[in-house]
Amino acid sequence: MSLRLLLRSLPACFFLLRCAAWLAPGRERAEWLAEWRAEVWHVWDSYGRSSQVTDLCLGAFQDAFWLRWYSPRSMARRVLRTGSASRCSAWLSGCTAISFVIFLSLPGARKAMSPSPYWNADGLVMISSGGYAGTQVPTIALQDYQSWKTSTRHLFTGIAFYQPIHKRVHIAMHRGTELSIGRASDNLFKLLNLPASTYSGDRASGQYAARLFLSQAAWRELFGSDAGVIGNHTEISGQRVVIAGVIAQDSSQLPGQVDAWLLEDERHLDMLPGNSKGFVVAHMRTSGPHRVDGWRTMNVRSEEGDNDRFDCISLAQRSRLPFSIFLFTLIVAVVTLPATTALPLGEYPRVSGRLPWAVRGRRWLFLLSKVSLVVPLVCLSSVDVAYGIPSLSLTSTQYIQLGLSYFGFLFAFRWILQDQRKRCPVCLRELSNPARVGEASRNFLAWNGTELICAGGHGLLHIPELPTSWFSTQRWLYLDASWGSLFSEGCVPFAGFV
Repeated sequence: MSLRLLLRSLPACFFLLRCAAWLAPGRERAEWLAEWRAEVWHVWDSYGRSSQVTDLCLGAFQDAFWLRWYSPRSMARRVLRTGSASRCSAWLSGCTAISFVIFLSLPGARKAMSPSPYWNADGLVMISSGGYAGTQVPTIALQDYQSWKTSTRHLFTGIAFYQPIHKRVHIAMHRGTELSIGRASDNLFKLLNLPASTYSGDRASGQYAARLFLSQAAWRELFGSDAGVIGNHTEISGQRVVIAGVIAQDSSQLPGQVDAWLLEDERHLDMLPGNSKGFVVAHMRTSGPHRVDGWRTMNVRSEEGDNDRFDCISLAQRSRLPFSIFLFTLIVAVVTLPATTALPLGEYPRVSGRLPWAVRGRRWLFLLSKVSLVVPLVCLSSVDVAYGIPSLSLTSTQYIQLGLSYFGFLFAFRWILQDQRKRCPVCLRELSNPARVGEASRNFLAWNGTELICAGGHGLLHIPELPTSWFSTQRWLYLDASWGSLFSEGCVPFAGFV
């Protein structure tokens, strides 16, 4: 017997009906199955073994599904789930998780929020001639650095110079690779307090005037973590260079993203033109336990007799800048929040059947949970947008994070309060079915506004259209158990209300 003839048999049709019956509500399943069996018998008696009988049985699946969908119990469950506190928390948690995943996938965002990688970073400063914007592009001439090495000994314990360049590097057993190289004075690592364990080099590297240290990311991605490149030689700008090691510690927080560091002695560094622009890092002298933080200025007398002004910006403050902006915007948003929305949540009178402490506490826990989810969501989202685009300058990222954080916190806190006001204090479900009550012309004689109801039958919320001295804010009215017959099954007023 073929499969087509088997499906048209009466036992097969009854089997399909029994399978479809599992989709029907349990209380109505027996009656539903009896009705459909009678229909199948009628069609079988009229048409016999035909495709119409099979089509009828397959249509039973759709009928059983919609019967369950529109059953009172299923509709009550959907009403209970609509606007529930758990759904709101799940939505906020999902958005926060997505922002965190995006944050982890963006190297610029991760680096912006990572702590300073340098030991004793409080004394390290970047010297620039253009404020924070000057720390993103080279602004210091080599001749100024050379003069500062002797003239600023009373200000700095050490000073170093570096200049980002792009060179194509050929290393044995590897094809030529374009690298962004930081051409630096040989005291840069010592000034940054990079311990000896963070880079490795052979003993013979000391006889070379220039040593190249690859960043860990470049060594892993461009050279496949090949330990054989250490000790090899290459040529950069006409001079022979030894690959002295790999920088294990992240130095990417210095401006001018580089793949490797070329440390040269002063004799070779002085061969560069005097007007070559670069970055200058210095370590300021401190007296006692005082920390060097923030923004300082340095005035240097030029050859023409004028005072040139330079900015000394702490690297520690630069690494904490995103977190400082986050705290600043959070505080400002909280301070300005009362100017955008009312802070009271409304009037909630006492009831004769006192609410259990768990029900009362759950309302405030839900409010705190929304705040605890919104704060990291706004913080991560602003950092993702501001620092996720590598081409933006530091000044641009600051303004972007500042604007997104402030307005994000302001509108998020405003939404939290508005959402909390329109929820039932018992089940925390969003109120529904708004209805207009009263007349505007009788506003001072009777209350005029909007009435919302809890789908669970716990109460009514009255929101005045125009606040008055006797009805200045929204009021909650608890419903007692006598109202339970007006609500769907499973939605009854709280048992404590009598």
